[in-house]
Amino acid sequence: MPLASALFALAGIVGLPATGNVHQESSRIYPLSARGRVTLQNVNGDVHIRAWDRHEVRIWAVKTASSRDLLNEARVTVDSTGDSISIRSRFGDGSTTNPGSIEFTIMVPRHARLSEIKAINGAVDIEGVSGGINASSVNGPVRAQKIAGDLRLSTVNGRLEATFERLSDAKMISMNSVNGPISLSIPYDAGAEFNARNVTGGIDNDFGFPVRQDHSAGSQLHGVLKGGGTYINLKNVNGTICIMPMSHGRRVKFT
Repeated sequence: MPLASALFALAGIVGLPATGNVHQESSRIYPLSARGRVTLQNVNGDVHIRAWDRHEVRIWAVKTASSRDLLNEARVTVDSTGDSISIRSRFGDGSTTNPGSIEFTIMVPRHARLSEIKAINGAVDIEGVSGGINASSVNGPVRAQKIAGDLRLSTVNGRLEATFERLSDAKMISMNSVNGPISLSIPYDAGAEFNARNVTGGIDNDFGFPVRQDHSAGSQLHGVLKGGGTYINLKNVNGTICIMPMSHGRRVKFT
C-alpha cells in the first residue's frame, strides 16, 4: 500500500489561567494489519499504549505549551501504510528551553509489534499488547502490563516494570536500568532461564534462586526454571531488581 504521511489537524484550544498554559487535542485513526509494526518517538510527554481487537490504530495527542506560538511549533507527524505506522513529535528548531509537551494515548491491534517506542522526557505505559515490545525512556518510568511476547525495556532515570500473562510466546526478555528499580512478574509455572546483575541495588527473587554477592561486581543471579525456556536478562546499576512469580494475578512465594 502507498505511504500516507500526515500532520495532525489540531483543534480545541483551551487555556488554563492558573498556569498560563494552552492545550490542543487531536484524534486520528489509521488502518493497520493485525501484526503490523508501530514506532513512536516523543521528546517531551508521556506515552500510553493500549491494545484493542481492531485492525487499526487510534492516536489521541494532547499538546501543552506556555503560549500559542509554542503550541503551533509542536507537531505530530504520522507515516502510515497498511503494515506499519510511524509517529513522531517535533518541537520547533530546538532553540527554546521549554518548548512544551505532547502526551499520546494510542490504541493498537492486540498482536501488533511495538518495534521502537522511544521517549526522552516522559513515561511509557503499555498494556495488553501480545506482540513484541521494544520501549525506552531516558528520563521516565517504563511499564508494560498483561503482555506475552518478546520484551526489551530500558531507561536511564526511572522505574522499569513488566507483568506477563504468559511466557509461551516470548523467547527473550531484556530489562536494563541505570537509576531506578526493576520489577518483573511472570507466571509461577513458566519455563525460563534467568541472568540478573546489579551493581549496587541488590536482587530479590521469590523463586528461591541463590544470589551471589561480589565486592567488585555487585549482586548476580543465575537460575533455570522448569527446565528453561524464555531467556531473561536483567541489568541494573542503582536500584533494586525484583523477580516475582504470579498466579491468577497474585504473587506466589516459594519456600
